Amino acid sequence: MSRRQLWNAARSVLQDAALSLTAKPVRTVGMVAGIVLGVASATAAVLIADTQQVQIDRRFDMQRSPAIVLQADYPPDDGFDSEALASIAGLEPVGAAGELSIWLDNVAVAANQYSAVSGVPLVVADAGGLAAADTRVTGMAPQSLGLDRKLAWVGADLGERLGLRPGSPETIVVNSQVYSVAGVINADAGFGYLKTSVVVSRATAQRIAPAGRTIRVVASVRPGAAAAVAGYVTPRLDPFEKLGIVDVTPPDGELLMGNVAADLRMIGLALGAFVGFVGMVAVANTMNMTVNQRSRELGLRSAMGWSSGRIRNLILVESGIAGSIAAIIGCALGILTAMCWAAIQGWQLIVAKELPPGVIFAGIAASLVGGIIPARQAAKTSPLTAMRS
Repeated sequence: MSRRQLWNAARSVLQDAALSLTAKPVRTVGMVAGIVLGVASATAAVLIADTQQVQIDRRFDMQRSPAIVLQADYPPDDGFDSEALASIAGLEPVGAAGELSIWLDNVAVAANQYSAVSGVPLVVADAGGLAAADTRVTGMAPQSLGLDRKLAWVGADLGERLGLRPGSPETIVVNSQVYSVAGVINADAGFGYLKTSVVVSRATAQRIAPAGRTIRVVASVRPGAAAAVAGYVTPRLDPFEKLGIVDVTPPDGELLMGNVAADLRMIGLALGAFVGFVGMVAVANTMNMTVNQRSRELGLRSAMGWSSGRIRNLILVESGIAGSIAAIIGCALGILTAMCWAAIQGWQLIVAKELPPGVIFAGIAASLVGGIIPARQAAKTSPLTAMRS
């Protein structure tokens, strides 16, 4: 068959399908409506899944480690180099940097010489370390930690336990020695242990115990930059590798983030595929009902000399045309639905550029696949059926 003959045959089938669809608009609208709902549901499901993935990414990004923690296995007796700490704090992704060491796990603390004694952590810090831990200090500024005198900062929870009164001069007893309470420290999750600790300068801690247990540098960083900053900072602090610095930053959940995001997208895609399958079944049912209702018409066409192949192609083309119209409308309706949902949630809708054409193609394909069985059934309609109807 020549190209011209093929074109004429295709045009003839298209014209017949268009006339058949427009002959009974109510039936056509019903068929299209089923496809529209299937395509719209699939489109909205995929869009919401993509948008939800981005929201999960952002939420996990906010949960990534906001600080790096570097521990010295062979700590220096006189503390970390102040110039090195200052250079670290000056880096673009770094907010603040300084020492925040757990000097002792358990030191005896009491409100006075006559009250009950509690065992609490003793922490050595400087102003940069407390700033990196995002602490809030009430009272004397943390810069005074560098002064060699008997000052102590008390965690907020410990202060309540000891009965300290905010705003009034107070003292506490640490290892039988009286210290003036310079301020009260509050901290959030990650450094929450500071709320139950006593914080002092390095010189003060060395008078209580000659050597500390865990000597650390803490630097606040932009979320997600912890690993890169830690790799850059380590040689700055320990250029000759004498301190044995180890990165002990808590994991930021990047692997978990990737797994959860991928799982969410797969759920969305699976839901979209399921809805698409349901739509395809709906198309098959609709077309099957249409064929049953058109048995007289199809029988007459057969009696007029239409071959079974031509009748089959007519039903398939009708299904394809209806599917094309429904897929375009359904895709637009799905995007609109997802936009409304995103607006309600306060999200920014994420629409992949390949999604609309992919959904439209899938809708047309589902319509054609759903129309195969009804088309074969229609092709078997005999002229005798038209006479009985």
